[in-house]
Amino acid sequence: MSTRLLIVDDHPNARDLIRGFLTMPGLTVQECASGHDALARVREFRPHWVTMDIQMPGLNGFETTRAIKEVHPDARIMIVTSFNDPHFRKLADSAGASGFILKENLLALRLMLENETGNKGAAAGTSPNAIAGPKSKRILVLDDDQELRTTFSLLQSKDGYTVTQAYTGRDAITLHQKESFDLVVVELLLPDNQGIETLTELRKLPSPPKTIATARPGWMPTEVYSKMARQLGVHGTVPKPFHPEQLLALVKDVLDA
Repeated sequence: MSTRLLIVDDHPNARDLIRGFLTMPGLTVQECASGHDALARVREFRPHWVTMDIQMPGLNGFETTRAIKEVHPDARIMIVTSFNDPHFRKLADSAGASGFILKENLLALRLMLENETGNKGAAAGTSPNAIAGPKSKRILVLDDDQELRTTFSLLQSKDGYTVTQAYTGRDAITLHQKESFDLVVVELLLPDNQGIETLTELRKLPSPPKTIATARPGWMPTEVYSKMARQLGVHGTVPKPFHPEQLLALVKDVLDA
């Protein structure tokens, strides 16, 4: 039986983005642009999952979530937004939402859906801090976003790499000096220039690893970000949000080069 997903967002581009990230075999997707439309669609479509925007005309995302849970309590509703606000997270929880995901971290939701639809997600119970597989390649991920670090680790475990997480630039340097990673993935725009400084320090090491730089959306045009990353000697760049297959292809290309 197909897993049913309803995307609720008043912006067509946002719906396109979410649909593009989440479409996979075994998933049936419908969309609507308002809370009132969502309520009507839920009664007919009976979705297993709902992605919910916050700011919409008429009913907002929290009001719509509460109303949906009254008529379809089994629906798992994920607030998907660009606003990383602790107050919004509390409102989502009180409305009955199952989760709160930033649009740049849609990979986390994709992994949940992959597990449910049988599209070979990461094994349940595996620790995200160091996930080992049959391949010898070792990857270190430096990002200040816990959700994205975990998502990246789960994603890479699907291809059999060993993935370790770092929380600060200094941690990343120390870990590499101890364990010598084949690839280090660095968020370029970490606070206090940690991303840029880490890439610079890695280049100075006697045996520097290959590197991939990521960057949050909206900070600069993609071409400017890519040029900056190349000047830092990275072997590949991927702006957020990215599709899982795009990331896996880049990692493979960089490691195989």
